[in-house]
Amino acid sequence: MRKKIAPISVIIMLIILLSAALFLNKPTAAQPPKPINGVLDLSNWSFEKNGIVSLEGTWSFYFNRFLTHEDFVKGQDVMPTPLEIPSTQKSMAPIKPFAENKFYGTMRLVIKLPEGRKTYGLRTDIILTSFKLYIDGNLHGKVGKVGTGWENSVPYYNILTTYFNPESNEVELIYQTSDFTAEDCTIVAPKIGLASQISQAVQLGLGRDLFLFGMLLIMGIYHFGLYIMRTKDRAPLYFGVFCLLFALRMLLVGERFLPSYLNLSFFVYGRMAYLSVFIGFAALCGFLYYALDGLFAKWFVKFSIALGSVFGFLILWIPYSSADRLLMIYAVFAFILLGYAMIRLVIGVFKSVPFANIVFLGFAFLGITLINDLIYHITLSNTPSLIPFGVSVFTFTQAYTLSARFSNAFTRAEQLSVENKAILSELKLMNSNLESLVKERTSDLQEALEEMEVMSKTDYLTKLPNRRLALAKIKELIEQKKDFYIGLADIDHFKEINDQFGHVKGDEILVLLSEVLRAAIGGCGFVGRWGGEEFLIVLETEQLDTIHGKANEIRRAVAEYCYADIGKSVTMTLGLCQYRENTSLDILIASADEALYRGKLAGRNQCMISA
Repeated sequence: MRKKIAPISVIIMLIILLSAALFLNKPTAAQPPKPINGVLDLSNWSFEKNGIVSLEGTWSFYFNRFLTHEDFVKGQDVMPTPLEIPSTQKSMAPIKPFAENKFYGTMRLVIKLPEGRKTYGLRTDIILTSFKLYIDGNLHGKVGKVGTGWENSVPYYNILTTYFNPESNEVELIYQTSDFTAEDCTIVAPKIGLASQISQAVQLGLGRDLFLFGMLLIMGIYHFGLYIMRTKDRAPLYFGVFCLLFALRMLLVGERFLPSYLNLSFFVYGRMAYLSVFIGFAALCGFLYYALDGLFAKWFVKFSIALGSVFGFLILWIPYSSADRLLMIYAVFAFILLGYAMIRLVIGVFKSVPFANIVFLGFAFLGITLINDLIYHITLSNTPSLIPFGVSVFTFTQAYTLSARFSNAFTRAEQLSVENKAILSELKLMNSNLESLVKERTSDLQEALEEMEVMSKTDYLTKLPNRRLALAKIKELIEQKKDFYIGLADIDHFKEINDQFGHVKGDEILVLLSEVLRAAIGGCGFVGRWGGEEFLIVLETEQLDTIHGKANEIRRAVAEYCYADIGKSVTMTLGLCQYRENTSLDILIASADEALYRGKLAGRNQCMISA
């Protein structure tokens, strides 16, 4: 009896410890202030020490009005409605300040930042079903298309990450947002932090999702292969379906890899996410039934498959605004099945059913993370999604279960007659082929990660080094103790070109100008995209006769190039600053920027060198 109690006692203790770690509020060194009446004071907050801040609290909301920075500068005669963020129709608290579920409006928050010039990042998740983000009156990105009605708005499902350099210690966030599709009033609190912190969080999240996707994809293909070679055992089939569906889901939720690269509709992504849950849970129940022979009743797998089929069919046809209610109904049945499964697994552990203890352990972890994710889905509380963690533990433990079951089958096969040896040889060949497939998939994943690394260092439009790579190359020159000049170049009157000929033509000019700059600089240095119409130029002095001559050569190369599509040439103003030993990069760039500003004041199409 003690041998039976020991494994389940260990499992229960692990579950209790995990639950405590997940759900108990741990005291932190510093709690960030919350927005009050549309103002958040972070002037005394140390991002370096205390990290990213979630903008949860009371924002100003202007119902059914699209307002801009200029409107607030002129003054508003309409009083805002206080809006508690996060907001959702599903919340138990009456935090929604209006009765309508189809509406548009403007969210506004003024943030007082700490002293000092820094680059900040802002990460925006769900703000209704579409939004535009303005920071200090400048458009910093959009998700979907906002509108005043269903006819002129387009919902989308993505995360927006943007970076900005505030001109002062007070920054204004404006979200023009609308929802005429989901009707759930869902608004998730954005997060602000230093650019490096936000960038690191994005990279870690994306790395986590892609790692789990690769693992689930390989597991799914592997177990499909196992099922093909031994169709009598359906456990690998259901486990393979579960892995592949949750692999797909990892690309949809979390960092939303697929919505960032495939321009499919909001409805496709939403229904795919729900469908993967309905069918994936049915596959999970099928795996439990076939992996533990005789422990579960036949109705368990039949009911779960029927439930997944019915709800999967409904999610394809019902209005999207009813999807969450459908999920809540499904969750009731799913929790009943989960409860039944847990009871049967505990019985299996006590009866010493083979592999019941390891299946129970993985299933318990998965169940806890599903409950945590459901709580987050309902309340939008600041609780991270633990589905990746739960799925990882469950996948590894159940892969071990299936591997152990097959290992036992191999052991029994070795004890059979010569006739059975042929079957064993066939199985070994299957494993060899599958190992090659795993290596091939792993290689593909490695190539994809390497490609992403290149993309992270290259400007997507001009193919020049982006800010991150340019700064890294400058640091290399400093480490090599080379003499060089840093320059900031700005296209003169570029806004007029965009306004007159459109942003597409403006982008084409940026690409052509990048090639002109690259050719003019030659082997004397390099050029990178700094942002917008600004370029960062580095010139090594040991390669030059005079810096004045080279700077004007670059300027003339730009001015003399004729852009036939717009019927005129484009000029550029360049500000340079010489690197001095032990001078910080921030000071060098600021000096180059000051020289650039003097060049603009002097009439543009100038080269100015900072003293």
